[in-house]
Amino acid sequence: MRPLESVLAAVAVGAIYWPVVTGRRWRRGWMAVLVVVLDLAQWLFEGFRWQLVPLHLGVVALAIDDIGWEDRRVRGYRRFRRGALGIVGVALMLVLPAALPVPSMPEPSGPFQVATRTFTLVQPDTEERYGPDPGAPRRIPVQVWYPARVPDGTAPLPWLADFDAVAPALARRRGLPGFFLDHTRGVESSSYPDGEPYSGTIPVIIYVHGWASTRSLALNQLESLASHGFLVVAADHTYAAVTTVFPDGSVEPLDPAALPDPEEVGDDEYDKAAARLLKTMTGDIQAIVDALAEGPSGPFGEVAAMADLGAIGVYGHSAGGGAAVQFCLEDERCQAVLGLDPWVEPIPNRIVARELQVPSLFIRSDEWRTRPNDGRLRGLAERSPSISYWIGIEGTAHSDFVMTPIFSPVGSVIGLKGPIPADRIIPILDEYLVAFFQRYLFGVGGAALDDPPPAEVTLEVIP
Repeated sequence: MRPLESVLAAVAVGAIYWPVVTGRRWRRGWMAVLVVVLDLAQWLFEGFRWQLVPLHLGVVALAIDDIGWEDRRVRGYRRFRRGALGIVGVALMLVLPAALPVPSMPEPSGPFQVATRTFTLVQPDTEERYGPDPGAPRRIPVQVWYPARVPDGTAPLPWLADFDAVAPALARRRGLPGFFLDHTRGVESSSYPDGEPYSGTIPVIIYVHGWASTRSLALNQLESLASHGFLVVAADHTYAAVTTVFPDGSVEPLDPAALPDPEEVGDDEYDKAAARLLKTMTGDIQAIVDALAEGPSGPFGEVAAMADLGAIGVYGHSAGGGAAVQFCLEDERCQAVLGLDPWVEPIPNRIVARELQVPSLFIRSDEWRTRPNDGRLRGLAERSPSISYWIGIEGTAHSDFVMTPIFSPVGSVIGLKGPIPADRIIPILDEYLVAFFQRYLFGVGGAALDDPPPAEVTLEVIP
């Protein structure tokens, strides 16, 4: 809980139990003034969030009770009743803010500050196959993060760009009310607008989000990689992202037809749709690399001058991981690939039968290691003439591989994540992401790949 929230909660609990402990109330009206002033101060300085509604209502009830009760003595049955009912009241006031606190973004683990810019990438030779205007040139918003010198006094950006459009869509996608993530509106990232790039070229890492997700759900990973000296690029893949907002303010929602329900269309149509989806996302990766290759005269302007096109790594989560693998099977510009529960089943047999010519690292959750997808992925790793790291992390759900763990300390209880704590899974992922790309793009470091793994991790090196 935030500081004033904690003070308000403590005073509210004190207002309930002071008469229980001492048998007497404060002078009439004093407690009412104190709790109301604190309540208004919290609302004014920290802002409203829906999880505090029971606490705000409790404060109002305490104020009314304090003003309306003339007898300062609390004895016998009334004292016992207040103590017993107070347990219920405290629980009702505090359970939501405790279960869903305002989260803090994990800080990047590298030595550099991180700057970011956003662009629109238009693919004139690629026809859009989804949405209300199929046949038009496909376009995607692309964000880059890079190590930079940030002027003193520059304020960091919020964790979720275009909050009003994206946050409700994310919540509803999980079957939650649209306002569920409202308390994260003011959460700050570690990214700053613009910033002076360091001179020279640096390796490129491209991140690909999963179906009905967004690049911002992996923001802590992207910032951390950039803080270690990488040029990090991620798009919202239009119509496959939960909601896509372009720099000009235009919005495109998720197109459910891009990956329909197999029970509605049948397995054959579903499989075809899944293959088209991965092909589209793979094409977006290719378009990003092509745009970087145009240099400062291309869509990314001076940012492209930082890109070392001889050191390109790609990674993704779920469907995005499958697209990353497909890109690296098809495009020789890929130098390393990493997948977080990569969904490789939709990759066509003629492509997946190829040998993966680059180093790879695959991290799989408990939830996905029991699926046929894992066997197909294992075959890719075993056929590869390059080294492959095969990792499982105990206690993880599929959603643990993005930022979901930071949203609630009881996320595993309410079905948001697996039982592994957030303060374990986030640094584990960060360590392996940084180590893998440092070794195979920078050519140095990567000690975590050789060290004994954490207790939750099983690590196998293939071959």
